[in-house]
This record gives sequence, C-alpha cells and structure tokens, in this order.
Amino acid sequence: MMRTLLHATAAAAALTLGLGVAAVAAPVPVKALNCDGDTGRCTADLQFGDGRWKADWGVTVFHANSRAAAVAAAPVPVKGLNCDGDTGRCTADLQFGDGRWKADWSVKVFHANSRAASVAAAPVPVKGLNCDGDTYKCTADLQFGDGRWKAEWPVNVFHQ
Repeated sequence: MMRTLLHATAAAAALTLGLGVAAVAAPVPVKALNCDGDTGRCTADLQFGDGRWKADWGVTVFHANSRAAAVAAAPVPVKGLNCDGDTGRCTADLQFGDGRWKADWSVKVFHANSRAASVAAAPVPVKGLNCDGDTYKCTADLQFGDGRWKAEWPVNVFHQ
C-alpha cells in the first residue's frame, strides 16, 4: 500500500489549488480542498466514483499575524495532492530539490451522503498549500477574511 503511495505520479488539486491534472495510481486526485476554522477540519473533494467521496482531517486554524514563527518558516509549495481511501492517507508532492520529496498524513475518507453534517458545514476554499520538512507541518492559506487565515497540520515528510 505505501509503495503505491510512494510511486504515485504528480496529481491535481485542480479547482482550488490550480495544479496540473494527472494520476493513474491508487490514490485519487483531490479536485478541491476546503478548511473550516469553526470545526478545525480540512475536507478534500476526491475525484472518485460519483464525485461525492471526501477525505477530512483535523487542523489548527490561525491568523498569520498571531503566529510570527509560522510566517517566518520556509514551507515549500505543493505541486500535487492525492488521497487514498484504502490507506486513509493523503500524499502531497513537494516542489523541492529533485522533485521527489513528499508529505503525507492520515485522513478520514467518507462519502458525502453518509455525513450530512459535514456537507452542511461551511468550510472555506484553500488558495495555497505548502509543506515544510523542517517543521513537519503543512500550511493551507484560506480564502477567508483578510486573506491571512491559515490552517496547519502535522505530516510525515520523506524522499521517494
């Protein structure tokens, strides 16, 4: 299973992240990513089946002005993002070094019909996603308020 994750081609978070579309391995591409400061969760819309499959995970949501250390860190952009319902993990392809660096994290994968409360929540779109191998965290720039709201979560960072 992990081998499939590690050998996945660069994938797409095409709608909200504006990334290129491609993937044929078992993880499926993310077509949109939203985070909700009220619930402390990010939700990815997965390009799978009837289009109502989702992955979600807990995050810390904060305003960039209130955490100078987070702003000063040097995260690198994500060039592709896939989530896998079989393994319960999302994998981000990082734009760093030789291009073979990845970040992954645990997620819950579910069908939107089975969690009406999640569908009714009001997550906000992600306009940028970066991961940092020094802090082992991913940070999402949220399209909310003054544009300085962020969500972050711990990840595993590794070289393929």
